[in-house]
Amino acid sequence: MSHSGGDRPAGNPLEQVRSLYTELANHPERDFGWGKGRDNARLLGYAVEWLDCLPQSVWESAAAVGNPFSLGPVNAGEKVVDIGCGAGADACVAALLVGVGGRVVGVDCTPAMLAKAAANATVAGLPQLEFHEADMRKLPLQDCSADVAISNGAINLAEDKQMVLEEIFRVLHPGGRMQIADMVRDPAAADSASFGCRQSWADCVSGTLDPDTFITLLNSAGFVDVALAGFTGYRTSASTIGALFRAARPG
Repeated sequence: MSHSGGDRPAGNPLEQVRSLYTELANHPERDFGWGKGRDNARLLGYAVEWLDCLPQSVWESAAAVGNPFSLGPVNAGEKVVDIGCGAGADACVAALLVGVGGRVVGVDCTPAMLAKAAANATVAGLPQLEFHEADMRKLPLQDCSADVAISNGAINLAEDKQMVLEEIFRVLHPGGRMQIADMVRDPAAADSASFGCRQSWADCVSGTLDPDTFITLLNSAGFVDVALAGFTGYRTSASTIGALFRAARPG
């Protein structure tokens, strides 16, 4: 069954997000109307070795909108925070990259996704992974404690994106990097500025910003070397498209 934005449950954005992603965690075989799973990750350029060495359960509930690992290296021994980690696919990839000497912290607001992420880390044999239920605006990390922040299709789901970006800035150490894939309004779409109240927030439509506005928020949060690295081709509607952004906390 294909689900359209109009079929999503009513409620505030957080309730919508938890409802939809609980369904995705528990029923990954369903058609949600947008790409997901290992095949979607392959289309977005995830390395074959990641796709092959991580169990199918890691990928089945992953709705990647881009490949944040294409934006720069994640090095052995580093600490990575994955904001809106879902069932943990990107967190598992990051754990492979940082190795046993590194650490990856995944944060999400949906208990069903976090339970699946913890199970995936165990099945994949990645003890350097940990997961926390938390609001993106209040990350469970100390100031200046992470080397890299990644996120994939999650920040657009936040109502207060400025606060989320400021929180990411807080937890990165000086010189730390942010590498994210997220949904934005497609500048090439004629109706990209027209989003009615019936459009789904949880489907990464109503909460999207145009790329220039997102870049402005990154700069306002204090980031430097802010760049839109490109579009991914991933769509959740005719007016939205996946985009890749990189930024850094000043050293």
